Amino acid sequence: MKNSCPLCKYSDYLEIGIPVVGLKAQKINKTNYCVVQCNNCKFYFLLPPINYSNDEWEYLYSDDYFAKPTNWHLKQRESDRKIRFDNLQQYSSIKIKNFLDIGCGEGYTLTEAFERGWTPYGLDIHDSRIEENKKNSYFFTKGELLNSSFPDSFFDVIYLDSVLEHVTNPLQYLLEVNRILKKGGLVYIGVPNEDSLLNVFRKFIFRLKGEKISEKLMPFKSPYHIGGFNSESLNYIVEKSNLKVKFQRNFACRLEFLKYPFLSGPYLISLLLLPVFLLAIPLKKEVYFEIYLEKSFG
Repeated sequence: MKNSCPLCKYSDYLEIGIPVVGLKAQKINKTNYCVVQCNNCKFYFLLPPINYSNDEWEYLYSDDYFAKPTNWHLKQRESDRKIRFDNLQQYSSIKIKNFLDIGCGEGYTLTEAFERGWTPYGLDIHDSRIEENKKNSYFFTKGELLNSSFPDSFFDVIYLDSVLEHVTNPLQYLLEVNRILKKGGLVYIGVPNEDSLLNVFRKFIFRLKGEKISEKLMPFKSPYHIGGFNSESLNYIVEKSNLKVKFQRNFACRLEFLKYPFLSGPYLISLLLLPVFLLAIPLKKEVYFEIYLEKSFG
């Protein structure tokens, strides 16, 4: 059904607001969209359903998508990545060989997987890998998962960090992940929490200014999130994917301002928002979810 939820196909929803269209998206956007929330599974999505072509998506995710990180941010990302890979090794009940990063971006995970003796496969709609992460021993496919035709039960680990919020059919994605994952294999998923305290604060500011702008999603401004999760919708999609939860948490980078150049606009804004990030901790409304899933042997 055209106006139904992409996750549960329910047709009853709550209108949240109108998304802002960035300068880059203005060149290809021809439709007036509204951000809505499903009244059944609580997933956030767009109506009408977004209708960009693969070429238009690649245009949005071209080389300027990844901003140059600060040295602190690079080190933080490396530390986070190693912790995640350590967890994957700890939680895995099978020997890890074939590793797939869906939405591999700059390719840092491919190098991390290779250094651990795994065989790295990368998949992305645009090749944004930096030169040091383009090696002959890495397999890379330009495209998207549902058109990739990977073999059944081929991968031991599949990595989806900041991916499911970018696709029009996240449940279909996870079902395809289940198909190409070995029994006993693991999936890592990271997605933003649309019900974070930060978004509550953003909504307050928008309403104070009399604006009907959606505080949920950023479909037409980087990072181009076209779907959004909270704890209810994340639990819903995991249950429907027939994958078993090994570990799950809500978390955030509390020092967000250090990601940006000193005294830049984003630096100062993030610094002013530090009390919101800290208050979100006891309220369990931090800005991100991560979850480790296993394909059962049964």
